[in-house]
Amino acid sequence: MTENDWSRTERRKNIQEQQQSSSKQDENKRPRRGFWKKFLYICLTLGIVLFLFGVGAFYWIIKDAPKFDETLLKDPLSSKFFASDGKTVIAEIGKEKRNEINIKQIPDVLKNAVLATEDARFYQHHGIDVKRTLVAVWTNITTGSSQGGSTITQQVVKNSFLSIEKTPTRKVQEWYLAIQLEKKFSKDQILEMYFNKNLYGNDVYGVAKAAERFFGLGPDELNKLTLEQAALLAGIPQSPNNYTPTVESNLDAAEKRRNMVLYYMNRHGYISKSEMEKAQSTPIEDTLNIQQAASNKYQAFVDTAISEVQEKTGGNIFEDGLEIYTTIDPKIQQVTEDVLSTNDYINFPGNDKLQTAVIIAETQTGAIKAIGGGRNYQTGKFNYATRIKRHPGSTIKPILDYGPAIEKFKWSTGHIIKDEKYQYSNGTPIRNASHTYAGDKTIRDHLAWSRNIPALKTYQEVGADYATNFANSLGFPITESQKANESNAIGAIDAASPLNMAGAYAAFGNGGYYAEPFTVSKIIYPDGTEKNLASSKKKVMEDSTAFLITDMLRTVVDSGTGTMANVSSLDIAGKTGTTSFDQSAIEKYGLPNNATRDAWFVGYTPQYTGAVWTGYTETTSSDDYLGGKTEHFSKLVFKEIMSRAATSTEGFIQPSSVGKLGKEYYVQGGEKPPTPKIDKPTNAQAKYDEASDSIQLSWNYASETSSETTFDVSYTVDGNTTKLTSTKESQAVLQSPEKGKSYTLTIVAISEEIKSDPASVSITVEEKTEMPNSPSNLQAYFDKNSNNIVISWDNNNAITQNVKFTVWFTVNGRTYRLRPISETHATLSKPKPGQTYVISVTASNDAGTSAPAATSVTVEY
Repeated sequence: MTENDWSRTERRKNIQEQQQSSSKQDENKRPRRGFWKKFLYICLTLGIVLFLFGVGAFYWIIKDAPKFDETLLKDPLSSKFFASDGKTVIAEIGKEKRNEINIKQIPDVLKNAVLATEDARFYQHHGIDVKRTLVAVWTNITTGSSQGGSTITQQVVKNSFLSIEKTPTRKVQEWYLAIQLEKKFSKDQILEMYFNKNLYGNDVYGVAKAAERFFGLGPDELNKLTLEQAALLAGIPQSPNNYTPTVESNLDAAEKRRNMVLYYMNRHGYISKSEMEKAQSTPIEDTLNIQQAASNKYQAFVDTAISEVQEKTGGNIFEDGLEIYTTIDPKIQQVTEDVLSTNDYINFPGNDKLQTAVIIAETQTGAIKAIGGGRNYQTGKFNYATRIKRHPGSTIKPILDYGPAIEKFKWSTGHIIKDEKYQYSNGTPIRNASHTYAGDKTIRDHLAWSRNIPALKTYQEVGADYATNFANSLGFPITESQKANESNAIGAIDAASPLNMAGAYAAFGNGGYYAEPFTVSKIIYPDGTEKNLASSKKKVMEDSTAFLITDMLRTVVDSGTGTMANVSSLDIAGKTGTTSFDQSAIEKYGLPNNATRDAWFVGYTPQYTGAVWTGYTETTSSDDYLGGKTEHFSKLVFKEIMSRAATSTEGFIQPSSVGKLGKEYYVQGGEKPPTPKIDKPTNAQAKYDEASDSIQLSWNYASETSSETTFDVSYTVDGNTTKLTSTKESQAVLQSPEKGKSYTLTIVAISEEIKSDPASVSITVEEKTEMPNSPSNLQAYFDKNSNNIVISWDNNNAITQNVKFTVWFTVNGRTYRLRPISETHATLSKPKPGQTYVISVTASNDAGTSAPAATSVTVEY
């Protein structure tokens, strides 16, 4: 082969190899191009499907959106409140609570405040602020917090057509309706709707009514609104219950909200920094001129129900046309108002600062039947029943001390704690109100007489964490920062209201189940949608704990500090509580050292629970304190209301988890009380009554227990013991005792199967003594040898005992007597000669004296 031939061969080979390599590369490239083709096709298809699905979902959502009813944009529907019978209308609230105004009446300062706070781009968007919405969605996703993104248009739509539920479906419907609203109405018209539809707290509806109520400015005087007032109005709709300035406790929060609105106004260029700072430094009180609103019937209850509906649903009852089914019992509510606002039941003093507040609720469900918001309560006033935060005093002891101890340690009601000189953990002394010490007593006794030292000892043994968790589970609020204070154990904590106290105590009467007190059971929307608002029950303690606390609280009412609240026909358990002033207040206002600041009574039956607080709203003089009769008002108010409200006399039932020993109860499997003892009878006396031929037995008995006591009576004669009787009286009779026998009579007191030591007395029944017979065969003669008259007779009383004989003689008209003798003979010495002596003899004993036997003798010379 030549060199050229070789070269051609090599070239052919190289060409073949290149072709093969190129073929392989083509094969590798073909699948990749196919993959991307398929991927793009799938993405396009998926995009179309998602788009179609989104469009379909959008139309599916908006098809259920409420109809765009323009009448709802301006004309509110009133809401009706029904009593617990579901038929009686107790209030109808709606359009009479507002003043309609047009956009021209709204000053720029108010418009600017609202726009800066609620919707800065209101005049730029078409119903939805996309940028703000996206920011809100991103914040919700990244932080988990709920951020608003609603425009003013959306808020008008929401308040006019939609429920308050925060769901994606409702949000889409809100966007759709907002766009529709923007198409039909101008921006100024929408803004006018916003100002007329907002809620500003309780019954204040619309900005014109708010300006009238808060500042005393009529609809034609809105141009007089100051910057501070406008900022306050702009901030309230975000949370009317927390920012309305008619409630004193809201003022701090309202001022902070106002200042935030002023900050927004500065940020968006509506006011300068100096204007902002000047307005922020103005106290909110200086800008207010609160006008008193007219009251409805049962106003305290209705106000509470309004707040409850708003808090639980966010609904606007002043325009949403709701049917609101409440728990009120008009009869109980009327009695409550009459007791608080007249002197027909309790003679309240003329001092208007003395207030009393009441909650009456069903023990088993938490449904509130009546609310006494205060004496002469009117709408817009501070509701003392639901909003105060005062020291509960000793009413806290079942909640924070003894309840947790029984739950944790299974103590019995007979558990012994020593009441003695004591101090807090930091060394501060603690004293009982009586400034005395009771020594070793049961927790029943300590609770009945409200001793502080045993309560603190109990709290310390339980531990602050456990005790606080127990109290919180009963709806009594104690924060982490408050928990470290050991004086919580005796009620030195600003947290109590009649509302939360009633809820907590009802759990003891409800077998250990807590239900948050509520005023509204359900609401029905105009479209027929029904929403249940009733509280559900939650088990928070064992039924044994609940019953043991209940039985100890019975003692408080039966024989302890709460007797003035007792109603004899009802099974009532309850607790008193009082608090005192600190030394600085006593010195500042010249108060007595024993002045009372708060007085409580919280009690319950199986049917109803009532919590009553009495105190002064403020102390500014030496007259502003409770004492004497006024510190008992809470107990008297409870008694007056409960005696008229209660319709059931059923009692609390001992559960199977509880045992009893004597008068004390214990948890099965837990600590048993010490072997009980009861007092023995005293001053036992026995007397034989001859007329009835009986032994009359009597004794005295006094005991601290209120339990029924019976007495077993027996007698012993000749070594044999016989039961005479069992009686509830403190006397007994033994008929026809044997004469001449000695009887020992014994009395044993028995209470709840516990027997006392015996008391005894002895008596001997003497044989009956007969009247003696007259002596017989009476003889007398003169014996010259002895110069004596010798007298003798026969004893006619052989079986009669203790007979004595008396000799009588008469001479010269004068009668003489010899001393009584037992013998049947006597002698008269040296009688006078020639005289005649008339002699008589009588027989006598304890029964009497016989007729005389007589004779005569003449003395010879």
